[in-house]
Order: sequence, then structure tokens, then C-alpha cells
Amino acid sequence: MTQGLSLRYATTADMPALEPLWSALYEHQREHGMRLPVEPGAFSAWEKSITPQLNRFASVALAERDEGLIGFVAGRVRALPAYFGGGMTGFISEVYVSTSHRGSGAGEQLLKFALDWFAAQGIDRVELQVVTGNPDAVRFYKRLGWSEELVQLVWENPRRA
Repeated sequence: MTQGLSLRYATTADMPALEPLWSALYEHQREHGMRLPVEPGAFSAWEKSITPQLNRFASVALAERDEGLIGFVAGRVRALPAYFGGGMTGFISEVYVSTSHRGSGAGEQLLKFALDWFAAQGIDRVELQVVTGNPDAVRFYKRLGWSEELVQLVWENPRRA
């Protein structure tokens, strides 16, 4: 484990402290081409959606150093459609390590820790998405054994206000 790094799963009490990292993640995503807007109050809505599921169908893994939280991975368990065999799959919705701690090994340790939670739930397949304008993230995941499966394309109605 990276020296001085502490990993643990979040509790309800930890959620408010995540807001600065969560907001930084979505700012980073926008800088790399994410087109979906993050509406005012989005963190609160996210928190309300994931908190009731913590440690049952969702997990938030935290990375800390002496100065506080430096990263997190959030994920959920979801059902596969019957035409894909049914069963359950994991989905990692957020991965973020503060800029000052990238390259330290914290992200790799944090992601492995998060995957341990899915494995403990009996989940053998975990998915995540990466903004196409973030090739560093794609290289990071590939280095850790992830592989590309789908490319997401988006059409937006030009008449939409």
C-alpha cells in the first residue's frame, strides 16, 4: 500500500466531506469533453440517491492522507437484462484523485480497494465509463487490466433550448 495512504468505505457521516472532490471530478470531466451539464444542487441529489444504498447496493471507497480526503470511487450494483444472462454487474460511476496526489499510486490502490467490495458482493464484472477526451484515464485503466468494450455516442437535438 502507498505509504501514508488510508483506505476505507464511506459511511453516511462522510458524505458531506465528499462534495469538494465530487465537484472537482465533474469540473475535470467538463474540461475533458463531458457534455452533460451538472445542475445546481447536483451533489445533494447524488448524495441522496447513493446514501440509502451504502454497503448494500452501493459503495463509496475513500482515500485519505493526513491532510484529509484525497480521492474516492463510487459504485453500484445493478441487474443485467435477462437477454445478457441476468445476474448482477458492478458499475463504477465516479473515480477521482486530487490533482496533487495523481501519480502517487493512490488511484490504483483506491480502485483495487473499491473492486474488493464488488468481489465481496459476488460481482465478477464491473463497468465504468471514461470521457473520450481523457486519454490519461484510458491508459490508467488499461494498465490495470481494464479493456474497452463499447463506445458511447451522443446525439443532441439542435432545436433543444
